[in-house]
Amino acid sequence: MTSTDANTQFFEALSKPFSGEELFDLVADTVYFLKDAEGCYVAVNQTLVERCGKARKSDLIGQRAEALFPEPLGERISAQDRAVVRDNRSIQAQLELHLYPGGNEDWCLTWKQPLAGADGSIIGLSGISRDLNSATSVQLELGQVSAALDHINDNLSALLRVEDLAALAGLSAYQLDQRVRTLYGLSVGQYITRARIELACHLLKRSSGAISQIALDCGYGDQTAFTRQFRRSVGLTPRAYREVSQRP
Repeated sequence: MTSTDANTQFFEALSKPFSGEELFDLVADTVYFLKDAEGCYVAVNQTLVERCGKARKSDLIGQRAEALFPEPLGERISAQDRAVVRDNRSIQAQLELHLYPGGNEDWCLTWKQPLAGADGSIIGLSGISRDLNSATSVQLELGQVSAALDHINDNLSALLRVEDLAALAGLSAYQLDQRVRTLYGLSVGQYITRARIELACHLLKRSSGAISQIALDCGYGDQTAFTRQFRRSVGLTPRAYREVSQRP
């Protein structure tokens, strides 16, 4: 029997199609989903149900993101889904800030993968979004890395080069990157981006300062670059985020 035959025989012997949702129901820090080519949910885990403020999985099945997430984030997610299906391309560990109904905000890394049908055409996508919780790493010794991280957090408006940060920690750039990945699941560059966007969110929520000045305070040379990165991470422009977060 070939490996292909064994594979086919195994899946045909299952009592029902395996979607993975029951496994991911057990993983509280990860959102899991399958969607069809139109971006409608066909399978979800319980974590996504709860974060959308729904009671049952059936409340999400058949819905697109724009029906479940606040605008314009919902449309941004659907546009991302369409690109995955249309271009047959995956998304790998994209750093995003998800805004859930009820006002909760969570940083995550998102993966999406196109799904092919029997004829080879793309019929949908699978995906996960895994929470980034630094608290999960408290048992790890930060050691030399703390000097670099403290410098990042104290100098977000400045030019931050990985080589310079590594020198502060007494490490090579590769060693620093590996330690930060172990602690936070992020590259050094992603850690810097998250810190800057978190500062921007704080300033946008609690001040009426010019967005151009906030861009400079968060280490972006111009408002256009800041807006592009903020929208990529949050799904909203800085102006739209301020409007949403300051609503009574």
